[in-house]
Amino acid sequence: MISFRQVRNIFVIAALTVMLIATVVFNFGTSSAWAATLPESQASPPQIAAMNRAEAITKNLEGKAQEAIGNVTGDPKDQMMGKAKQAESQMRNAAEDVRDQFELPSRTKAAAKQVEGQVQEAVGNATGNAKDQMMGKVKQAQGRDRSVIETIKDRIQSLFN
Repeated sequence: MISFRQVRNIFVIAALTVMLIATVVFNFGTSSAWAATLPESQASPPQIAAMNRAEAITKNLEGKAQEAIGNVTGDPKDQMMGKAKQAESQMRNAAEDVRDQFELPSRTKAAAKQVEGQVQEAVGNATGNAKDQMMGKVKQAQGRDRSVIETIKDRIQSLFN
């Protein structure tokens, strides 16, 4: 005879499995999601911040689901990975809070974009991930482009002053 607890555990496992499958199928919280592939000219900073927050929330849900699966199955690895994902989510939210407090000037944003690209390219080189390498190079180019645009804006502004 099946007890209520066993039925509940089966239901929880099934629901969490469906959530994880939906996350994988629709690429929630990954850089390959369709929204993350938009050029920056089409995505304004509030939209980018909202996407970063959404990624943090998704990572938190993934972590809770994985931890729950670990709790139900008794797998300590799943429990720890779930907790790690939840901690990563908290770090992403904290980073967004800091980013919201400090609005950087455009030239600083350009330099930050270049550094971000260099870091991502280095990570791609270290891991052998061609996508990270290419995205790092793209971000560096975007940073250089922004810097050139800021220089042009400064020169035009100096002509009128």
